[in-house]
Amino acid sequence: MIAPAIVVLSVLLQTPSIHGIVLKAGNSAPLARATVELQTEADGAVLNSIATEDDGRFTFENVRPGRYKLNATRRGYVRRLMTVTVSAGQSAAEIRMSMNSTGAIYGRVYDANNRPLGNVEVQAMNATYAEGERVLTAVQSVVTNDLGEYRLFWLNPGRYYVTAVHPKAQSMFRRMFVQGLGNSSLTGANGVYFSTISEPDPALGGFEPEREEDSEQYLPIFFGGTADEDAASAVDVRAAAEVGPANIVIGPVRPHHVRGVVLDGMTRAPARYASLSMQSDEPIASMNTRQVDPERGTFDIVLPPGTHALDVSSANGLGHVIVKVKNADIDNVTILTFPAFDISGRMTIEGAAANAALFGQLRITLRHDPPRKEASGSGYSVPLANGSFTLAASAGDFRVNIHPILNVVPPRVPAPVAASLQNAYVKSIRLGESDVLNGKLHLERETSMPLEIVVALNPGAVKGRIRRDSDDPAGDVSVVLVPEVRRRLDLYRTVAIDSVGGFVVDRVPPGNYKVFAWEDVEEGAWYDPDFMSSQDKFGLPLQVIEGRATDVVVPVIH
Repeated sequence: MIAPAIVVLSVLLQTPSIHGIVLKAGNSAPLARATVELQTEADGAVLNSIATEDDGRFTFENVRPGRYKLNATRRGYVRRLMTVTVSAGQSAAEIRMSMNSTGAIYGRVYDANNRPLGNVEVQAMNATYAEGERVLTAVQSVVTNDLGEYRLFWLNPGRYYVTAVHPKAQSMFRRMFVQGLGNSSLTGANGVYFSTISEPDPALGGFEPEREEDSEQYLPIFFGGTADEDAASAVDVRAAAEVGPANIVIGPVRPHHVRGVVLDGMTRAPARYASLSMQSDEPIASMNTRQVDPERGTFDIVLPPGTHALDVSSANGLGHVIVKVKNADIDNVTILTFPAFDISGRMTIEGAAANAALFGQLRITLRHDPPRKEASGSGYSVPLANGSFTLAASAGDFRVNIHPILNVVPPRVPAPVAASLQNAYVKSIRLGESDVLNGKLHLERETSMPLEIVVALNPGAVKGRIRRDSDDPAGDVSVVLVPEVRRRLDLYRTVAIDSVGGFVVDRVPPGNYKVFAWEDVEEGAWYDPDFMSSQDKFGLPLQVIEGRATDVVVPVIH
């Protein structure tokens, strides 16, 4: 998450107060009728709520010493949470909370014959990276009017991907919605509730579910004229900006055949009793499982443009392949299946004897690389008192996950770490000569080489402050520590700054990093390779050393 600013408050007597002013970013004009919430730091529970007066001011009386969060909301404006520290027995300081105006994206939706389409769903989506890969999530949804016009409003400043969803590409619920048989609602960017009752556009006619054998299918189409989200054009929305026209033409998309064969990976003979499955967000539109020819192991499936993961189960094991469908059929896809096997390993603690209590708190698993949707009941291994363990494995590429000290795919909600594990980090993982920690674990068959894991207990730290070009207060600045090995998502750190721009990142595994201080950055943007390719030159290189705190001064990136 984006690191909130920290403000240290000095207060009087034993019943201090929190007081401040809410301003419009850019011109510092007071902002009336903004709602300011005082929240607990731990879980964000609202302790009190106040609306600002015409002068933009607010006061929370009789606040106990401690750390809190302040949240300010108002229609058409946005800001991040602010962390405040209340100390007893000192004079009070005023908090200044600047709010940015939201923006909007507008445009029209047309059919393939350039006719405007009414009552078509249009979504603004942004990218998140909480699971270690880019996922587009809808943040606002509207429908076009009778002229095919849409307007996505009250959007937080940031980068968006706009998609128009033809009714034939929608789920059964959405089909009912577009045909006037239901209604839809959504909470927008500022917690505002939208509700729409639909009337069908006569130009769209009636809709029946698409059949796989149809020569054309309907899919959500992104701004930029593609059904492939990886090829979609981004729309950058700045504070108070009206961006457009972002026009979209929607129409049928031709699917393509993907043909191949499933083979036994050991004998290269056709796999017996094989079935092929695919993940799908629209189960109504297509079946999830396909049978493979039992004699020849061949398959012929029809897929729309985009990236698809194919999983195969056969009598002798499992197989997996990723195919990228573009504008032509794909032939000669080979999926090899291999039986499961075990690999052995040993965990040691650098400079210390085996620690049964520490080992007993760790859970070792193999995660597919690139990540897949893992089964919730996936098995794990716990090292024995001497550090030995055994992992169930199969052929493929993997990352080693050691919960809770090495989460190769960071969880959405960080799990608490026991006091005995606070300083523990994984220093190395090797299989023979292969660096599995920074690379991947490639398995083709059972191996006699053990997986060697070294845990260390002497992390480093980073202490620093930000440097602005002016004498402005610290304000909202996101400080992010980015590892040299960018695929090591477990090493990314975000940190809050205090009222004078200072920060501390503790318990950092030793290694090479860059530290960035952004004045205005979208949450999680530092995981986006395209974004970082333009920002990398602004990062401050540093080396974190075992048992030492590295001091840095970081310039703010505007």
